[in-house]
Amino acid sequence: MRELIRIGACEDCDVKIRLPQGAATAGPVIELARKNGIYRIGSIDPNLEVKLNGRSIKPDKGIHDGDEIWIGPSGPSIHFFPIASTSALVPGRRDAHVAPFIEQAAMEASATARRDDAKIFLREFTRELVREINPSTKIIAFAILILAVVGALYIGFAQFNEARRGRRTIAEQQAQLVVQQQQLQRANDQLGKVIESTNRIQNTIAMGEMLRVKYGDGVCLIYGSFSFVESGTGRPLRYPETQTNESGSQVQNGNEQPVLTPEGHGAIAEFPFVGTGFHVGDGFVISNRHVTQPWEADDRAQALNSSVKGVPRLKKLMAYFPGNTQAIALKFKQAAKPDDVAVCTIDVKDFTSKLPVLPLERDPGSVAIGKLVVTMGYPSGPDRILALLDESEARAIQQRYGSVEAQLGYLAEKKLITPLTTQGNITDLKTRRIVYDARTGEGGSGAPLFGPSGRVIGITFAIFTENPASNFAVPIRYAVALLEKSGWKGAPDLEAEPKEAAAANQPNNK
Repeated sequence: MRELIRIGACEDCDVKIRLPQGAATAGPVIELARKNGIYRIGSIDPNLEVKLNGRSIKPDKGIHDGDEIWIGPSGPSIHFFPIASTSALVPGRRDAHVAPFIEQAAMEASATARRDDAKIFLREFTRELVREINPSTKIIAFAILILAVVGALYIGFAQFNEARRGRRTIAEQQAQLVVQQQQLQRANDQLGKVIESTNRIQNTIAMGEMLRVKYGDGVCLIYGSFSFVESGTGRPLRYPETQTNESGSQVQNGNEQPVLTPEGHGAIAEFPFVGTGFHVGDGFVISNRHVTQPWEADDRAQALNSSVKGVPRLKKLMAYFPGNTQAIALKFKQAAKPDDVAVCTIDVKDFTSKLPVLPLERDPGSVAIGKLVVTMGYPSGPDRILALLDESEARAIQQRYGSVEAQLGYLAEKKLITPLTTQGNITDLKTRRIVYDARTGEGGSGAPLFGPSGRVIGITFAIFTENPASNFAVPIRYAVALLEKSGWKGAPDLEAEPKEAAAANQPNNK
């Protein structure tokens, strides 16, 4: 705030500076005079190169905040920060003063080019500031610092314990989860076994219905008739003419079998029969030999009493397929001995819809004792079908259609011909026969016997009358050999039959 400020290296200068080596002067380098509140350049040592903000100094030049005077080519340099008013000074609690070490440090800093002195200045300033702080304030600050450190340590320790407890809890939960997953897996395994068992039972129960829906229309009721002719002449054998007594009543011969003869005008002796067959593709139908040649097993033919040697002749052989309103002519192809198997053919063009083809089992491993089987046939012929109708309706049909052929024609027209489907298990196995307990009866000869794979494993040919649970079937492999001899090329490669029951129906299934 002085009116005149002298800057230089002399003893009486207000601001002392160190000049570069070789620069000697007796008086001040620069004099600043205050005019109207602004410091201006009064005089300059002409022997020194002095510049203001990089330019030559003009006399009476004003000094402003931030200006720089450079003395000589290598300095020193002086920065100016004039104070506009005395109110900018902030007095302390006591008379304002500057510590000697600060003044000394400032002087040294202004006279040297080393930049690290600022750090020394700041460090010493901080120490002096700390000395000026009240001791009680220091104690309080230190206590606050200690509390802060202790609190931080406590919080850190608490968080560490909490994290450790959290990790322990997570580990326990993971262990419990593993146990629960194992229990769930065991429960799933048990549930899978239950479902498998349920499916096995359902497949066992539903197998018969499934096969009936899929292949029932390919199982036919066979109807035919045969007679006898005189050997050599071919004349049909007839029943003797009816004899009457004087009163006009028919003469009965008691229980004696009438003697057939080619002579006279009596009715031709014709014997009807029924059986079962099934379609295996290409118009080939499999049945029993005794169905297509019934005189070999017909008790009536065995007990025939004739005056001449009679030769059997097949008069009719017809097939009634479910859903078909007309009988289809069945042509005998050939039969096998000793196996009770016969092959016939039909014209598939006579069918308005596609005739199902029953698949034949080629895997001998699917036939074993205890395996589930299903049979599908026409035991008792039309009598069983009529028994399913109302008694009054059945009686009316029998009265209106007296012959078996006529009754079958009516039942076919009304689409009432359907096979009987039963199921059971294989009870015994022999080389050339399969014994099973599925129900059947007379008329069921020639019926297909399905195995657990849903394929035909045998052909029913006999029942054991003493034990209705013992029925007999010819293994299908013998029929395949006969079919191939007859020209059968094999059924088209059908969809692979689902073996849903194969794994399910174990030998102990009932």
